[in-house]
Amino acid sequence: MAIRKIQSVLFVDDDPDVCEAVQATLSLIAGLQVYIAGSGEQAIDLAYELRPDLVLMDVVMPGLDGPSTLKRMRKRAPISEIPVIFLSAHVLPTTLAHFLELGAIGVIGKPFDPLKLCDELLSLWTRAGAAREIKPAQAAHSRARARVSSLSARFLLRTRDDVVRLQSMVESARHGTRHGNQSLLKEVHRVAHSIHGAGSMFGFPQVSAAAELIEQLAGEVMASRTVSRTTREPAVLQQLMDCSAQLAREVEAAGQTKRRSAGMFH
Repeated sequence: MAIRKIQSVLFVDDDPDVCEAVQATLSLIAGLQVYIAGSGEQAIDLAYELRPDLVLMDVVMPGLDGPSTLKRMRKRAPISEIPVIFLSAHVLPTTLAHFLELGAIGVIGKPFDPLKLCDELLSLWTRAGAAREIKPAQAAHSRARARVSSLSARFLLRTRDDVVRLQSMVESARHGTRHGNQSLLKEVHRVAHSIHGAGSMFGFPQVSAAAELIEQLAGEVMASRTVSRTTREPAVLQQLMDCSAQLAREVEAAGQTKRRSAGMFH
């Protein structure tokens, strides 16, 4: 059985001072990449995004506490197998058994010595079998493909809503004051820039290209307004409206293609 070396940790705690201390000690002593989440909700989001080797999490937090966060993680396939260690001020046999039953690989007592935390963490990692057998590369690629597919579908859904916002903001910019329009156009530029980059990454070149044109046109209007209002501006704003409509069509077409592609594998 191959031993998987731990390289990254997501630390979850609502106390900024504790977070800073843990991040410093784990990174300096063990050379780990340490990510920080201030709540259970944020931990789930970051786990999806970063896929840390381990989650080290406080039990008691406002809102979504540690055990509730773990329960949600275990129900979500992409992050369900990430090992979790709890930090708790009450490490009684009954509570320890409960946390292990939930799926944690161990518990570290609080208060803890930050300088000794690394040794405790690595001991639990190894002893609990988080040093588990590395799955074949093909399985890893399959999981990665599934995750990217899920993210790309979510991107298209979100972009449909973003297009509606873009059209509304451009329409407002056509009829608003110069000062108010500048902030609207900045937001148009920001949203289009995000769609441009993500669309390219997820393999939607037409979506990306349509968003890029919106980004360029919004930038052109903003640049012209730093000097003076030009006679070309109304035409450019109309182009923005047309391009927003084109972006909507490209997003819909990409969604249809993705749905057809997914249907081929069912």
